[in-house]
Amino acid sequence: MSIRAVVLDLDGTCLDDRQRLHPRIRETVNAVATRLPVIVATGRMYVSAIPWVGLLGANQPLVCYEGAVVRELPDAAESLGPVLRQELLGRDPAIRALRLARARNWHFQGYVDEKLLSESLRPEAEHYARIAGVPITLVDDLESLLAGGTPKAVCVVIDPEDAARCLQEMSAHLDGSARVTQSRTEYVEIVSPMVNKASACEFVCARLGLTMKDVVAIGDAPNDIEMLDAAGYAVAVSTARADVIAHADATCAPPQDAGVADVLAALDLV
Repeated sequence: MSIRAVVLDLDGTCLDDRQRLHPRIRETVNAVATRLPVIVATGRMYVSAIPWVGLLGANQPLVCYEGAVVRELPDAAESLGPVLRQELLGRDPAIRALRLARARNWHFQGYVDEKLLSESLRPEAEHYARIAGVPITLVDDLESLLAGGTPKAVCVVIDPEDAARCLQEMSAHLDGSARVTQSRTEYVEIVSPMVNKASACEFVCARLGLTMKDVVAIGDAPNDIEMLDAAGYAVAVSTARADVIAHADATCAPPQDAGVADVLAALDLV
């Protein structure tokens, strides 16, 4: 195939577990972006992802919140680009998820106007905020704030076994009214059933006169599976779960070893 664009996940793909960007990934992606469209597709909030997008030199609208929002890159410091596409998690599934999380004592958070909203300052909230690089906005009652919908909701559950239970119970409880997935083991992410990275990236590709079959996509987590399936050439990070790797054409080294740079060089895109 002739690769005409690149789609990259951030966490676990370009960024390591300590939120570090390998210099070789940064240099290589910046070089590729002078020749081809580079799309970042992430579960992160827009404001959380934008600094990394800038460091990578990505040059296309940002796919964020698992694909629930596609937004132009900012044209100036401190600004927010216009929203091009948005699919919110509806009020009813959002509130049902919140009530289940309260009953199970799982930390729950929502997002409104690029703010991270939480009812309490639990260690899980601080863990998430530290990784995302955004402040926590404490609110008395999330239910009223979720009435207008949210790009996504997240349960942060640090214990892996409890996180697996959260994923299973949330999926069963919401029963098709929402999509429940993961970007990290401790994040159980809840979005509209219409949302995934593949459809959002397809929207960005269409603006360029391309399809996902024209791209190489690199990811590492369950929330990347649809994106890998849709891509013309799919690469999974070698440390990904087996059920993610099964959807890839090849694997690459983890971000601390600059695997993304290896892929782009091997495909002669630099």
